[in-house]
Amino acid sequence: MNKELIEEIDQIPMLPESILKVEKVYADEESSIKDMTDALSSDPVIIANILKIANSPLYGFSAEIKDIARAASLYGKDTIRSFALNIAANECVPIDVTPYEITSGGYIKKAQTQNALITNWVSKVDRSLLANLAPASFLIEIGKIMISRYLVNHQLEGKFKELCSNTDSTIEGNEKEVCGCNSYDVAATIFHHWNFDPELVHLVRYANTPDDALDEETKTLARYLHVAKTAVDFTGNLSKEGLEEAYDLIEEYELDRNKFDMAVEKIEEAA
Repeated sequence: MNKELIEEIDQIPMLPESILKVEKVYADEESSIKDMTDALSSDPVIIANILKIANSPLYGFSAEIKDIARAASLYGKDTIRSFALNIAANECVPIDVTPYEITSGGYIKKAQTQNALITNWVSKVDRSLLANLAPASFLIEIGKIMISRYLVNHQLEGKFKELCSNTDSTIEGNEKEVCGCNSYDVAATIFHHWNFDPELVHLVRYANTPDDALDEETKTLARYLHVAKTAVDFTGNLSKEGLEEAYDLIEEYELDRNKFDMAVEKIEEAA
């Protein structure tokens, strides 16, 4: 990663005080749902946005969720924390991924669909895995925002688009060509900047190459994340091509296909 990009990451604002409170509560195994809602109580903007996400049909609740306490009781601490982190991150790093020819709406919808897919799938496999998978599924592509900013600031947007026009190239290879690293390395560096748990940092770093992870736990989690991000395209939809690739990965990684299909069905019903 080049020096200029590192300097731009160092200038990203730190997460707000309400998020630090949420993280403190989340780290305390004795904490309650009420402790989580109390931590958020001083930030009505984040609460309003959490309720907006919580009421998305992607998560399958038919009755409107009108308050944060109800949302927390229905979703649990893992998911509410991931909602809060996603909202705060988007405030600190405003979404603009124009060099990738991705709309802000597509970026947001992809993140939310990935999170819903992971939540619906993994909660049926082992809910404890959501501790890192839930926030990672929302924020995995945040590195693309910083790379976009770098490309624009250094007049490299044209070069990047030209590289991407070559159908034999990969996005990750093109990112490395113009800034010395891929977007998942950038995302991991942003997470480190925000003092996230090292396990979450490593998970995002290996999201596109799970088998390169140095430990089995990270490798397993990164495999789930790799499947989810492959299944969802940058319009936020489950494309036929994406699902076919995801099914190949599920077979390769020996993950639970039946529970994945149940999650996919839930997402498709909400569309």
